[in-house]
Amino acid sequence: MLEALELLALARGITTDRAALAAALPLAQDALAARLAPLALSRIGIEAHWRPLAAHAPEATDLPLLAPLATGGAVLIIGCSDGTVRVRDAAGEQACSFAALRPMLADEVLHSGLADPVNGASDGQERDLIRRNPKLWLLGAYLGERRALGQMLLASALLNLCALAIPLYMRAIYDRVVPNLAIESLWALSIGVVIVLVFELLLKKVKSRFVDRVATRVGQAVQHRAVVAVLRARAPSPGMGFGAMLTGLRDLEQLSLLVPQAIATFCVDLPFVVLMFSLIAAIGGLTVMGPIIGALGLLGFGMVTNLALKLASRRTSKLVQARSDLTAELTSGWTTIKANHAEGLFEGRWDVLSDHLAIGNKVVRHWSELPAAASGLLVQLVTVLVVVIGVLEIKAGAMTTGALIAVVMLTGRAMVPVAATVAMFARAYQSLAQFNALAGLLQAEPERDVSDPAISHAPVRGAIRVAGLGHTFAGSGAPSLSGLSFAVREGERVALIGKSGSGKSTLLQLLAGLVPAQDGLITLDGHALDRFSIPHLRRNVIYSAQDAMIFEGTIWHNILLGMPEPAAEVVERAIRCSGLDSFVARTAEGYMRAVGARGSALSGGQRQALLLARALVRDPAVLLLDEPTASLDIASEQAVIAGLGEATRGKTLIVATHRLALLEIVDRVIWLEDGRIVADRPKAEVLAQLAAQSDRKASKIPKEAA
Repeated sequence: MLEALELLALARGITTDRAALAAALPLAQDALAARLAPLALSRIGIEAHWRPLAAHAPEATDLPLLAPLATGGAVLIIGCSDGTVRVRDAAGEQACSFAALRPMLADEVLHSGLADPVNGASDGQERDLIRRNPKLWLLGAYLGERRALGQMLLASALLNLCALAIPLYMRAIYDRVVPNLAIESLWALSIGVVIVLVFELLLKKVKSRFVDRVATRVGQAVQHRAVVAVLRARAPSPGMGFGAMLTGLRDLEQLSLLVPQAIATFCVDLPFVVLMFSLIAAIGGLTVMGPIIGALGLLGFGMVTNLALKLASRRTSKLVQARSDLTAELTSGWTTIKANHAEGLFEGRWDVLSDHLAIGNKVVRHWSELPAAASGLLVQLVTVLVVVIGVLEIKAGAMTTGALIAVVMLTGRAMVPVAATVAMFARAYQSLAQFNALAGLLQAEPERDVSDPAISHAPVRGAIRVAGLGHTFAGSGAPSLSGLSFAVREGERVALIGKSGSGKSTLLQLLAGLVPAQDGLITLDGHALDRFSIPHLRRNVIYSAQDAMIFEGTIWHNILLGMPEPAAEVVERAIRCSGLDSFVARTAEGYMRAVGARGSALSGGQRQALLLARALVRDPAVLLLDEPTASLDIASEQAVIAGLGEATRGKTLIVATHRLALLEIVDRVIWLEDGRIVADRPKAEVLAQLAAQSDRKASKIPKEAA
């Protein structure tokens, strides 16, 4: 698929490569899923859509077409004349008849064209729209399913027409059949109404199918956007908590079903209510006042209850998020809780949250159920009112008994959409309050997708310069870093030392582009770090944290983490230099050994060796390591230090450490204290200073204590 997309772009006059097309998109065995092809092309200015493949040969105006094969792979249709098409595949260009090619193709083809430079919306512009107004973008996603929505609205209109069958049938029976005992008419009318009822049942299934189709497609698109927003966010935001994500994604299914139902109600059902009211007035005269009064009463009552429901749902949604966050803490920190005998603390927190959530849910249920209960009462009262007015109209000779029966049934039918509208508003208030959590994810500021043209094709050498760098985390009273300025030459190896909290890890994250700099400037090879696209930066600058995540799966899966398998010599060197080979050699499963949830099946040293192998196998130009040997014993540490010296030869290395042994492989040491540089000297001078400090401390110890 990626090769076919590259050829398609070339046919459109755009030169690109597979790396640019697939950057930050999920690949399965180095292959791109067909559904992601339009997204990949949108990055290079090509707008593409999947459409059904016609039975006849394509038109010349549709070419070039990307056509997936039913057995896998794809071909590019680049020409067509008199039923003969020219296709390009892995073997080159060839001609064949479309009739012979058609059975080998899948059911869809990719139509494409250069994006409108004035009115077109690129992927970046779409992300900006999502960030500005997620709810408006969500509505636009539904309107993008115009075909399915149109079919759903047609089914709704036919359903409403079917709703008129029984009332009109009953009127004909009471006014025509019963007085004249017209049995033949009875059978004819009864057979006709049974056919309509069967047709109504089929239409309900058809409408439900279209609602599910729209909800599924839009729900998947929104979930994909939410996950992409999290994974490509420039910096973590408060909306990225586990509870916010779980709540937003969980309630998305309910919201996805609600919107197409609301569109059908407002576009079809409510206009048919006006038609039914007109029909009631035509048949029963003043009896129409009953459903009109009932509809106004329902809408007024619904507005009051929905406002109360909105406030209650907002409070409950926050409690649900808090409980989800607490659940994540309980599962991930179970060992820590047990080891510190903190069960009582977390039981108390859980009980308090559960109590408040139970009260909140009770209030939400009260306001949610009240409109339905009131609707049932009002519909019955309206029926009584219609009967009273109808009897008076019959007495005055203005209508017949059959007309009264028809009016009562039409009133019941007409009130159903009104009651459904009130209930839908209640569900909408509740869902939109919960959608705010998802909107927080969608509004996260994205990272840069495209590098500056001046640097996109140049190899990264690894020269780093920092000028006036400062950073303060949100909610922190003091800056983590302040006024840092230094330079690291290409291929230089530097150690960051300092006590815990001095800012070493924060500095590494800033250099890796994981956290945006608030003050100052960071350059790589003379270019500001923000000019690099994130995929470009991640390929060349690798950061390995001391608490990096190990995911459930095998050792091999955790080393590669979805990247294409590199050259054998790169893999062999990474595994050997990290010390992972000595551990794997003692296991029967080898690299296929399962690591357990969060690496629970590995020891601390084994986890550290795996994380180091993960960083080295990417063979970056710049390697940023945070305490890479903190969990290793002395013998393993010496082996890893020797391996690091080999693996980082000719590469830029910046390593944060408390272990003096690691200083053997560095050329220079930067000493941090309270977020500031207190020393930046060659390794020998810093080691001498540390030795002098150690001697002074030792001389202060009393002899008897010694």
